Amino acid sequence: MIVISGLSKDYSGKKVVDCLNLGVAQGELFGFLGPNGAGKTTTIRILTTLTKPSSGHVLINGIDVAKNPEGVKSEFGVVQQHLSLNRDLTIAENLKLHARLHHLAPDDRAKRIAELLDYVELTDHADYLVDDVSGGMKRRAMIARALIHRPKLLFLDEPTVGLDAQTRRRVWDLIRKMNLRQNNSLSDHSLHRRGRGIMQ
Repeated sequence: MIVISGLSKDYSGKKVVDCLNLGVAQGELFGFLGPNGAGKTTTIRILTTLTKPSSGHVLINGIDVAKNPEGVKSEFGVVQQHLSLNRDLTIAENLKLHARLHHLAPDDRAKRIAELLDYVELTDHADYLVDDVSGGMKRRAMIARALIHRPKLLFLDEPTVGLDAQTRRRVWDLIRKMNLRQNNSLSDHSLHRRGRGIMQ
């Protein structure tokens, strides 16, 4: 899903990322760890097309991030560290806005939003303004929003920062549940494809 080869980034002659090589498999839950100043944020910015690399190559699902930034954006969703929901809208309205930005058809839009609200357990809070829900609910709403266009890859930048221990566990449980669900879907698809091969 992610292939990074010889990735480097310089700022004013200072090397922030130095010849990084990394691969992340489809269905893998991968933690990108390191001390402050190690280049984590810069690497993620390159992966999400916000920053251009000085050298090296990055492929996401086979698409070159530098050569086709517009094409690769449909492959991933992003949950940023800071709150990035529109505070003047309800949770459901935030999801509707992003569904429209991703050009989901109206019928699919309503179904997808209802599915995601149920998935992150926010159906009962769908019509609440963002500022009227807890920090944990905001995080779950951001995850739902990032999944609106059915991305194959999800980037989460410190998704539990600032949350209490109980809420933090709940968010991580949701992330593990998403990963398990995706892997089960991949397994079912693989079995179905192998079955068709045997039938032929």
